[in-house]
Amino acid sequence: MRSPRDLLARLPKVGITRSFSFANPHIAAGIVVFASFIGMILGPGVTNSYGVFEEEYENRFSNKNNSDGTISSAIAIGAVHVSVNYLFTTIAGALCERLGMGLTTFIGGVMLGVGQIAAGFCTEVWQLVLTQGVLAGAGVGTIFIVVSTIPTSWFSKNQGFLIGVVHSGSGVGGLMLAPLTRFLINRYTLMGAVKILGIILAVGITLVSLGMATKPEELMDQEDEENIEQVSTTDSISENKVSNLAKKRMSVRSFGVRDVHSTRGVLRSQEFWYLNVAVMLAEAAFYVVLFFLPVYSIGIGLTSEQGALIAGVANGATIIGRITIGYIADLSGNINMFFITHLLVTLSCFFLWYPAKSFLIMMVFACTFGLFAGSLTPMVPLCSVTLFGQNGLANNVGLLGIGMVLTTPAAPVVARIFYEKLGQNGAGYGTVALFCGAIYFLATLSIFALRICVSRKPWVKI
Repeated sequence: MRSPRDLLARLPKVGITRSFSFANPHIAAGIVVFASFIGMILGPGVTNSYGVFEEEYENRFSNKNNSDGTISSAIAIGAVHVSVNYLFTTIAGALCERLGMGLTTFIGGVMLGVGQIAAGFCTEVWQLVLTQGVLAGAGVGTIFIVVSTIPTSWFSKNQGFLIGVVHSGSGVGGLMLAPLTRFLINRYTLMGAVKILGIILAVGITLVSLGMATKPEELMDQEDEENIEQVSTTDSISENKVSNLAKKRMSVRSFGVRDVHSTRGVLRSQEFWYLNVAVMLAEAAFYVVLFFLPVYSIGIGLTSEQGALIAGVANGATIIGRITIGYIADLSGNINMFFITHLLVTLSCFFLWYPAKSFLIMMVFACTFGLFAGSLTPMVPLCSVTLFGQNGLANNVGLLGIGMVLTTPAAPVVARIFYEKLGQNGAGYGTVALFCGAIYFLATLSIFALRICVSRKPWVKI
């Protein structure tokens, strides 16, 4: 049986990838970055604000289906949404290569909007799983793969800062859409709010798709001619690799550490698998921390208001972290920064979160965690560009979503089992902190192996 990616690969290229033709390319680049930022707010921002719906669904369906006190089946809606989200980053990566960025974004907006609107007519959990879980999750994953990768094609410098700005939109979206959703629920009821939000998202992503244009070939050719002359040992890889790649391709648009030109070549490289394991583990641990911060805070004696504030600070810190870490990555190297940030996250789990017994220490951990762990999402496309170049970036980033389909929904469940088996007297909470620290430690080891695989010289900018 052929996979969805294989079927997409057999589709003919329709040749509808648009390009802006402004006299000033900086204006076009600004439009693309702005549209991508809004796309992050309306796409992944929906997932980040889903907790408001989760609470309402638990209240609505727990008494109906779970009178014995067991966990409500409504939790499956969010779990399926996240899983399908990551699954469709893989499928949409291949779709971008065939249909273009704009049409792929539009398709994602249609799926997200239709999924949300249809959910407003549902009366059973399984119906919500199919609509808000599967269909809307597929839309978010499709939108994400475009808006997270297309800005890099417009910039050969300061990519880390610009990608960080774009990815901060998901955090902004969580902060904006959560209170908006609550307002709509209070004013128009739960299902009315779901429908209205679906209309807003469908219209918004349709407008965003108009700004998803690739860089014109003539501008890329001009940049190639200018930058090839500047290739030297001061670049992010060794002199030997620079000269070999420059001779082979003479094109900065596909310039990367590994000279691969196909999906098969990417999958055969050990660098891809080091990066894949690191992203798979780090993303799973990231959601565990965000899910458990409010519960953990209450478990150590803090109030529910303090727990909500700590979780909010962690989300807010991810916005700052994605921008600042991206800027620093431009100076120090993407893979170098990826390793440093996750080493610091690992240490913070063991030495700040695990022993935390006060509001102050929990706030320090929330700030540290959000600042460094939040850099994961912009680091993924940046490291992919470093390793494999700009060509096929959406497809390569999509491949990294395969492992996250299973690990991201499973990790919170495993953490919950650890917590419940050890009881709610404090020991369970500490185990969750150690569990997250261990996952981050393994992810950091994988990043270290990636760094050594690319270059053993510690001070080389990679």
